[in-house]
Amino acid sequence: MPLSLEFERDMLTNLLEYDCLMVTSKGLSLERVVIEFMKTYNCPSNLVLVIGASERDIEFIMGRFTDEIVPESGDQLPKNITSDFSISERMKLYLAGGILFVTTRIMVVDMLLERVPFDLITGIMVFKAHKIVDECQEAFIMRLYRMKNKIGFIKAFSKMPAALTHGFGKIDRIMRWLFLKKLDLWPRFHITVNTSLDMRAKPEVIEIRLSLSEYMKNIQFALMELISMGLKEIGRANVSIVVDIDEMTVENAISPGFDKRLMHQLDPVWHQLGSRTKKLVEDLKLHRRLLFYLTGDDCITFYKYIKSIRANVRLDTRMADWILWEPAEALFVNSKERVIDFVRHKEKSSELNAKWTNFADIIKEIKEETKGEEDSVNVIVVVSDDRTVEKLKQIIEMGAKNLLWDIYQRSRPQIKEIVEEFEEVGKSEAKEDSQPKRRRTSEPDPNQITLSQMMKQYEPPKEEETPFIRGEFLVHYHCILDGPLTFEEMLAAYRPMYFVLYDPDMEIIRQIEVYQASICSPNSSRVYFFMYDGSSEEQKYLTSLRREKEAFEALIKTKASMVVPENRDGKSGDNPDLIRKGAEEEVSSRQAGGQVTRADVLKQTVIVDMREFRSSLPSLIHRRGIDIEPVTIEIGDYILTPDLCIERKSISDLIGSMHSGRLWNQCSSMTRHYKTCIILIEFDQNKSFSFKGKYMGLGNRQIESGEIIDIVGKLVLLTIHFSQIRLIWSPSPHFSAEVFEYLKQGKDQPSVDKALAIGEQQLPAEHFMDKYDTALKNFLLNLPGINLTNVYGIMNKVKCLADLFKLSKEQLKKILNNSEDNAKVLHDCLHSKLSTSTMNAPAAEGSNPGGFRPRGVFRKIRRFRKPIGKGGKGGKKG
Repeated sequence: MPLSLEFERDMLTNLLEYDCLMVTSKGLSLERVVIEFMKTYNCPSNLVLVIGASERDIEFIMGRFTDEIVPESGDQLPKNITSDFSISERMKLYLAGGILFVTTRIMVVDMLLERVPFDLITGIMVFKAHKIVDECQEAFIMRLYRMKNKIGFIKAFSKMPAALTHGFGKIDRIMRWLFLKKLDLWPRFHITVNTSLDMRAKPEVIEIRLSLSEYMKNIQFALMELISMGLKEIGRANVSIVVDIDEMTVENAISPGFDKRLMHQLDPVWHQLGSRTKKLVEDLKLHRRLLFYLTGDDCITFYKYIKSIRANVRLDTRMADWILWEPAEALFVNSKERVIDFVRHKEKSSELNAKWTNFADIIKEIKEETKGEEDSVNVIVVVSDDRTVEKLKQIIEMGAKNLLWDIYQRSRPQIKEIVEEFEEVGKSEAKEDSQPKRRRTSEPDPNQITLSQMMKQYEPPKEEETPFIRGEFLVHYHCILDGPLTFEEMLAAYRPMYFVLYDPDMEIIRQIEVYQASICSPNSSRVYFFMYDGSSEEQKYLTSLRREKEAFEALIKTKASMVVPENRDGKSGDNPDLIRKGAEEEVSSRQAGGQVTRADVLKQTVIVDMREFRSSLPSLIHRRGIDIEPVTIEIGDYILTPDLCIERKSISDLIGSMHSGRLWNQCSSMTRHYKTCIILIEFDQNKSFSFKGKYMGLGNRQIESGEIIDIVGKLVLLTIHFSQIRLIWSPSPHFSAEVFEYLKQGKDQPSVDKALAIGEQQLPAEHFMDKYDTALKNFLLNLPGINLTNVYGIMNKVKCLADLFKLSKEQLKKILNNSEDNAKVLHDCLHSKLSTSTMNAPAAEGSNPGGFRPRGVFRKIRRFRKPIGKGGKGGKKG
């Protein structure tokens, strides 16, 4: 579909004219502009790579191309490159050109191994630019791209202006990592956007302002008081820890994303917070959830939820404080009174959800209005979650009042106290006034007949509707959680003229505006807008509008004062971010007239396992001037030198691998093939991390499936058993990269072929089973000439110590990897004579009284390998 709005064409023109970071308001058809931009480069002569797009984005864009591309035109569909494609297939796709969606991990590896033809890349498009950080894979890709390609374009997109304003100078840093000089802002209040939408017919908006009942007002006030008191308690208990206390207000607490902003402040000091503060944070989430349940659920479902909370209260130290606060009692009492009011008054009760009754009336009104339509009538209802969808479907079928009464009947076991109280009141009223009761029973009162009869009254009269309805009347539901792209697909598929915004959402309203201006105009679609006056629902909607407006105002001010270097785009080659530390060595003219070339400088290399490219550490290693060799290796994650292997673990991975025993097998494999083995334990310096319990010296015991796990104890046992293992605690990937550079100073470079050969030599039995006698292995390692590299050769080819003494130097040389020095040292040690003073020396207490007697050792330890058979794991017993 061509772009029909002026601001969309201006956005496309800006994208074609210069490289930029384009930031738009939510709902302003950014996807349509991006698709049109892709179409201009969708040909075999261009190679455009798209990174950062989610699976949902790719599915939506591919669907649009499938619908709009004509096969006879010769245009090709974009390709989505995943791990299902082999190396040769990916290289063919790169050479074939077109639009390619690539995952960041595959893109980094292919760029490092030069499988991507850099000179053929026309440009790179980056989705979700607000997520770009210094260590992310997207920034690594852009740096590799600009180092090899100086002419290709870079386009970045974002619909989250608020995310670009968090932190100091975040927008400037993101543009620096993306090598962009221009910032293109498109807020809703942009003059071009306003003009484009005002020139066309606007949708007919019918606002349905609903009023909260007295009980609902009391409940909302109580919940707001609980939130306010909880925030004050958190601030009062952690004055020196909580940084931005001004943001901890009730208004911000009910706005979207408050939980993330609060945890962003508390994560670095989470281990310093007391159990009471942590409980208060959980209670805040509960109270916010209750606020939105109040307007979204019926009175019975809400009361059952409140009752379950109160029923689960236990009088112990873990009990929530808010249960004993005064507003909590008002919350419980009014929740119960709402149900009692409905049961007593039924038809006239004000506690019947006002949205339900108005929704049923609106659907009935639209159906009556479109009776004579020949085409199908599509109505889209926007709700917050799937649970609301099921209830709205039942409302259309059986009516709002019948549905609530049905919920009451099904909930009688959970609300026994209300049922009993209502029955007692009903009996007393029947005794006082029985004549009106008998008179009402003779009338067709729907409250006095069975539920099935009540439901039949709400069924549409088929004989009346059949002659008038020519097209179908269809109601489609869209959950806000499904995302804006799903709503765009529904608009394109159904072309509706009626919308019911049961739950308001800013992005959905913008999408309807654009849809009205581009497709429906000059006709006007109709929008029914539900909103409770003075409710948390209204405040949440208004806060989202205010936050986006303030974010764009901040970005506009930042853009006006931003200083952008001329070489920011990296096309001139003198951008400092493209210069790797150590890669560009200064050439001294005093050294043979400056004839020392870069080839004479030692090339630093690190072998990295393919799976490690999910982390940011390879990017930081590469920035330090160290080349990376991506290889799938079985032992270790990083090979720094021929004798140095590193296994990287995050805290969660460390705990999990220690619990499963996987770390033990990994350490066993590393120590068999490398002299120096390191476990690099990375933790986030901005988040809490501690293995210590409340009291010093106690390990942090975690109970999983009934088993007590002592993390510190297991780590100590691991280091005791594997004495060659070293531990490095790293607070960040930057620190890890610096440590790697230090460990490689003055050392030889690792060989990829040798690392792969070690993995191929590793036998499954050796990797997963303790095949060798550990005590005898340690004894052999203490002999001269025997090390971790050749000890397994002896244990595999020599049966026992007696046979080891019989070997000649030549035989030892073959076993010890053809090392003449090691063979000579070991042979001399085994065949040297003990001095007389040593033989006649008095025996130490607890030692052999006859001195050192080798044959006694031979009798005690017969074989290097454990016996295999009935007494072992298969074969004859040794």
